[in-house]
Amino acid sequence: MTRTDPPTHVHHRRPPLRKRLIQLVGWVGFVGGGLLTPRLAAKTAARVWCKLPGNPGRRKDNRPWPGQLSRIPTALGSELVVETWEPHSDPDADAAGQPSSPTPGQVTSPSADQPAEHDAAGQPINTITVPLRTVLLVHGWGGWRGQVAGFVGPLTRAGFRVVAFDALAHGDSGPGEHGSAHSSGGELMRSLEAVVEHIGQPHGVIAHSLGCAAACRSYLNGRLAFEKLTLVSPSPDMREVAKTFARKLGFGKRAARMLPEEMEKRARGKLADFDVADMGATGLLPDALVIHDAVDKESPYGVARQIAASWSGATLVTTEGLGHHRILIDPAVIEAAAANMND
Repeated sequence: MTRTDPPTHVHHRRPPLRKRLIQLVGWVGFVGGGLLTPRLAAKTAARVWCKLPGNPGRRKDNRPWPGQLSRIPTALGSELVVETWEPHSDPDADAAGQPSSPTPGQVTSPSADQPAEHDAAGQPINTITVPLRTVLLVHGWGGWRGQVAGFVGPLTRAGFRVVAFDALAHGDSGPGEHGSAHSSGGELMRSLEAVVEHIGQPHGVIAHSLGCAAACRSYLNGRLAFEKLTLVSPSPDMREVAKTFARKLGFGKRAARMLPEEMEKRARGKLADFDVADMGATGLLPDALVIHDAVDKESPYGVARQIAASWSGATLVTTEGLGHHRILIDPAVIEAAAANMND
């Protein structure tokens, strides 16, 4: 895997005075709310928690070429945007005149020196049917389908159909239960399940960040089935992240206890349900390839080590210097993730 030495020193500029004053007022409000009105403070903090991040790394477009777009209506009235790349659809390969392999789902004819044989009904019996196999790409928190589409090239060249989607309130999809700027892990999981109902069960899944937890939980809930699984930078235990968030806000014991409750109300699910290590430890999930960077700042490397230790069928591959987002465009990572779909 690629190794990049991180900079030894990064200069951090102080934010403008006005912004620092606003932050100070917000901090005092949270602390005061945590002491005087714990439930209100917890509700407000849960809303902040569920606000989607807007950093540019999550908006990177790594699609090698455009796929076919479709839209899935939801009960909310919003639509999920889905993009599909068919097997052997690489335009560069076509331009180079490379011979194409049989497309999954096609029936190939026998060669000229191997005449077709027919059964009693007159149907040819020495043709070859290549089964259709789909790989589903699942983005993470605040991401979109283009961010995880770097895997499309090698997968389609290997004969897979590739499907990626934008969860509600993400990418080009419509707003979710909490509008266009807020979402939850539960909503990401339900978006994933709606896509599977539309396209059918995939052969394999490649997921990133919180998408890893959503895919694993959907599998255990019986809403998603797959044979092959690659987890890239899986997300940490949300219960521990919630505790850290409460400490940073200066919450007292009551508000800190109420915060996970309010988060779970918004997600319509338990935070514990999104712990990948715990899900792997059940022994009910297929084997998984776990790829994680040693200097990932969003999901610490210790998360992957814990997953590998508790999940007997997990194989951990470590990168260095790629972080949480660049790992999705590293050629060695892409090839390893794609190859795992074929093993």
